Amino acid sequence: MITAPYNFVPLNKEIFYPSWSEDVSHDVPFEDGESGEIEITITARSPIFIRDHTNPEEFCQHNGEYYIPSTSVKGMVRNVLEIMSFSKMRAEIFDDDTYAVRDLSKADNFYMSEMKKPTFGGWLKKIGNEYKIEDCGEVGRIRHEEIDKALEVKFSKHFKQGAFQETNQEHKSSKYKYKLIENKDRVIKLSESFKSKTNAKYDNRVFYNYDKNGKKEGILVLTGQPTPRKDSGKMGDGKGYEFIFFASKGDLSVSKEVMDNFKFAYFDKRTTEPKESPDWTYWKEKLENGEKVPVFFQKNGNQVKHFGLSYLYKLPYTHSVKDGIPKSHFENDDLDLAQTIFGYIGKNNKEALKGRVQFSHFKAISNANPLAPRKEILGTPRASYYPIYVRQIDGKRYATFMDDYFELAGRKRYPIHNSSQTTKTTDTGNDNVGTSFTPLKDGVVFKGKLRYHNLKKAELGAILSALTFHNMPNTFHNIGLAKSLGYGKIQVKIDGIKEIKRYLKEFELTIEEQIADWAQTMQIKELLSMAIEQQNQGNSKLKYLELAEFAKNKTGENKDYLRNYTSLNNIKTVAATSLLSKEDKELLKIRKVEQEKQKAQKIEAKKEQAKVDAMKKEEENQLKDALECTNIQTIKNFILKYPQNEGIDKLKHRITILETALQESKFASLNQEVQKAWDNIHNPAYKSKLKSALDGFIKKYSEQKNHKGSEYILELVEKAKLEFKQGNR
Repeated sequence: MITAPYNFVPLNKEIFYPSWSEDVSHDVPFEDGESGEIEITITARSPIFIRDHTNPEEFCQHNGEYYIPSTSVKGMVRNVLEIMSFSKMRAEIFDDDTYAVRDLSKADNFYMSEMKKPTFGGWLKKIGNEYKIEDCGEVGRIRHEEIDKALEVKFSKHFKQGAFQETNQEHKSSKYKYKLIENKDRVIKLSESFKSKTNAKYDNRVFYNYDKNGKKEGILVLTGQPTPRKDSGKMGDGKGYEFIFFASKGDLSVSKEVMDNFKFAYFDKRTTEPKESPDWTYWKEKLENGEKVPVFFQKNGNQVKHFGLSYLYKLPYTHSVKDGIPKSHFENDDLDLAQTIFGYIGKNNKEALKGRVQFSHFKAISNANPLAPRKEILGTPRASYYPIYVRQIDGKRYATFMDDYFELAGRKRYPIHNSSQTTKTTDTGNDNVGTSFTPLKDGVVFKGKLRYHNLKKAELGAILSALTFHNMPNTFHNIGLAKSLGYGKIQVKIDGIKEIKRYLKEFELTIEEQIADWAQTMQIKELLSMAIEQQNQGNSKLKYLELAEFAKNKTGENKDYLRNYTSLNNIKTVAATSLLSKEDKELLKIRKVEQEKQKAQKIEAKKEQAKVDAMKKEEENQLKDALECTNIQTIKNFILKYPQNEGIDKLKHRITILETALQESKFASLNQEVQKAWDNIHNPAYKSKLKSALDGFIKKYSEQKNHKGSEYILELVEKAKLEFKQGNR
């Protein structure tokens, strides 16, 4: 049976897009825009803890005064509003990671099926900013006792049942094994290879013994030890072999995506649970210092498909987080209601919209009594645990991140606990595991304000709906650390708004224009059912699974998955109470028709604008071509077609330049011929005949048929006349 202190609101396939989102302005108010402030009182109904940024084990405070930061309250309200307003799972609020899995629960599951494909050994190395793997081909295996003989050490005894400390994480690492053979040459001479003596038909592994006279040799590679070796001769005795790598066959490329997936699988640089893998910490330092790291991998041609630090390494899923979100969340760039109200900053900081609501800090005004410090384990299964984080249909066949059409379970929420009492986590006996904090006792009261500017009535109604769960009585929010254990359960009271139902109704009317029967949708029912106190029993009990239960719940008769909250034992389904009357629903029909008209007009306007933009782009392209072309007629055609274009003066200037160049090109040959005649006239050898030569030059090139309009030739004719005249004096 699977239980969890959290559940999920299923992701909405429909997105509500407010028709006014493009008109939002801080300077130009809406005709029906409203500005003002709401006083908010928060009363803790269970112990509460908000981490202080300076002293993380203490409640958030300034000069000894406790408070809830504005960002915490804003995040809480926005999270609810995104669900209630059918907003998008925006790219900037989730990490599009590709998770990895190591699932040994069944021999024929998707993980084992993939890992039965050829897996090779090699050496990961870093060259500049790129990574490559030296392909050493198929690996060999050698027993621990053979390592004792080869290296003359007592290696095997450390991993036998009775000696191996299974609870000591250091002893389970490859680092510990390498310390045991420190200063030993890891090149081992080997016997001839052999196959399994008990299962040769199905076991394709290749084994070797130590042979000091052996002709074959390889390098010993050690990996972690998850459990002790029993040596009973039966299957499942525990690991008793290590690996042999042989000579490299050449380098394989490791793409950035493959390397990123590897680092993510081993929790690279993580300082919170789950922390960076100790084995990766050990090898990463060596890799950065230029050493080679032993890895196991599968490949496609000369490309590494995926790799890890053990033979059965964590396998990257085929799909990432984003692939499990309905495509409708990414198909439209229009703003959803949450973005329209709260503003947003794009993931790459290329675009942004300032929000029109601001929260103050919420100062503790009474009953601020600290409780005794405590330490709890707040770990949670990662999203790769598909029985919980991937939407399942019937549990007969698990959907996983390997499936093309999988869906995420939804938006994570922590159902309200049924009292002011908090639960404790299991003591592991490990002082290094757990989070220490000092909460405030239940009953503490905080007060603050929400200021809003130029909000439409429907927008203000959406905020009020998120604060009050659409005015549903006996509902609670939760905030801060350890919500899974019942901490942070709060009641919210608002003042400063008259006729709250009028705003809630306007929000409901507006969202119903696009989301039919909004109050009865699965998303609203799941959200509200988690916001009230329930009698949690059986599979609805708000508790984490024990470590052993994670694997047990994925196989055999115990196979299970986390169902929707309203489908769990003893859970009462709650829907929003619609505020719409019969008259409102008639009005809604009219508004829907008007909405469809506006939508059609908007689509038509976008089409027209697209045409205008296309024509403008075409004009810009033609202008660019005209400014670069040498065909005068093409430029003149552009001027005739676009007489108002801003580039007309540049084009006219270009025509002048081209015409001048054309003229110069046209007379170039003739000018050269006449220049040659002019030079011959002035040859000193013909000085006695200069006068008659000038006369002949003048008569010949004064005629149109000979000068053809060349200004250069006409200038020479004038020079000849002047020279002839001077010669007669």
